[in-house]
Amino acid sequence: MSIFLSLDKLCVIKMFNKVCIMLKNKFMFLAILPFMLSACGGGGSSDDNSANNNQSGTSQDSIANGTRYYFMDYNPDQIDNLNEQTDELNNAYFEIFNKKSTDGSSNQALGEYLLTEKKLYFPIDKAINVMNFNSMTDWRLDIIGDVKEDWKFQRVDLSNKNMFDTVLPGYRAVGFPVIDKSTAKGRLFLNTYGQSKFPEGSSCYRLVSKKSNLETFAFNVDQNYEINQSFEDFDAENAQYLNYLNQTTPFGFTYKAVKGTWQNVPWTTIYDTSLGFAVGAGVAVQYQGKTYAADYTSNIGWTADQEIKHWEIFLKNTDDPKNIRLAQLKIAQLKSGCYVYNETAAKALDSLTALNWQAYQN
Repeated sequence: MSIFLSLDKLCVIKMFNKVCIMLKNKFMFLAILPFMLSACGGGGSSDDNSANNNQSGTSQDSIANGTRYYFMDYNPDQIDNLNEQTDELNNAYFEIFNKKSTDGSSNQALGEYLLTEKKLYFPIDKAINVMNFNSMTDWRLDIIGDVKEDWKFQRVDLSNKNMFDTVLPGYRAVGFPVIDKSTAKGRLFLNTYGQSKFPEGSSCYRLVSKKSNLETFAFNVDQNYEINQSFEDFDAENAQYLNYLNQTTPFGFTYKAVKGTWQNVPWTTIYDTSLGFAVGAGVAVQYQGKTYAADYTSNIGWTADQEIKHWEIFLKNTDDPKNIRLAQLKIAQLKSGCYVYNETAAKALDSLTALNWQAYQN
């Protein structure tokens, strides 16, 4: 598996209709479900005064061979081996060589079909899955062939900044909803190290934008993905589904339905026109006479600032305390969270020994 998550695949960035959890163990990065944005530092607002975009002199973190950067994340809503809800503090790192980072998914079989306008890639085709670093604020993910994603970051000087408020932005203000094992790690961090600060030389990087250069449909053809419906009927129902989505969205989205045929593969999708998030239940392809669920990636650029605006609209449209708390945390994460940390910051966090950071599991 890759150590990077894709913001519109496992987001895990699925936001609104897809979940951005950013587990940091896949190159393929953001998938966002209704009300589930990244809990671990995905985005950052470009107007945050704490951010420092100066890349000159000693402020610039290195992309020299052997340099490591670290994921240090708080992940609530996990399930442990007793099938009980818990929270976790997880870490991982990637290492740069020749301005690239590779992992177990690099130069391996793609493992799924990937449809673009000009080519259909097969599961046995060799994927690239290599992250390229023009600088620490300018990354490019090469996926396969000419399918690429551009990721833009903002450097944040963490010197003397509060550790808890950086890793768990917003939690000090909204608190923890219950006092049990589901919030144990977060509460331990706050109660034991709530006033700890990063040492000089600490920095992190916030994701501020991400854009695929091509529209793609990813799909598999085993029974688990087959839709027991004709493609024509599925596509016809999308028209009604589109009307429903546009009439009921609490985020202020405008959804659009589009269909077409590439490389003799018919496809249909619904997506929002602001951030490009696909509605998972509205995406399908027809392959060899059968209908399959698919994941659609648009070439609309995602930005943290634009996503914040939609969460703010959502806040105005809800009076549910749980939804209000969730939206407040998502906004705080986008404005103040970190995606990766430099070694100085990561070592400082790791030195908080009572937290017992756990490595991400592949």
